[in-house]
Amino acid sequence: QAFQISKYVSFVGLMVAAFGIGFEFPVLLVFLQLAGVLKPRQLVQGWRVAIVVIVVIAAVITPSGDPITLLLLSVPLVIFYFLSILIGHLATRNRKDDD
Repeated sequence: QAFQISKYVSFVGLMVAAFGIGFEFPVLLVFLQLAGVLKPRQLVQGWRVAIVVIVVIAAVITPSGDPITLLLLSVPLVIFYFLSILIGHLATRNRKDDD
C-alpha cells in the first residue's frame, strides 16, 4: 500500500484526540475531590482497579493496536492518577469531613 496523506492526518488526529481526552482525566479527579464527591482515601483504596481501568480505556481509545502507544498513554495517566490524589489530599486536608 502506498502512503496516503489522508490516512496519516486521520491517524495523527485520532492520536491527538486520544491523548487530549486521556490527559483531562487527572483534572477531573482533582475537581471531584475539591467538590467533595470523591475523597483522596477512596482513590487510594481503589488504585488497583484504577490502573486496570486506565490501561483498558487507553487500549480502547488509542487508534493503533501497538503496545508502545498503549504504554505512552497509560503510564503517564497512572502517574497523574497518583499525583491527582496527592493534589486532592493537599487541597482538602484542612476540611473536617475528610476521613
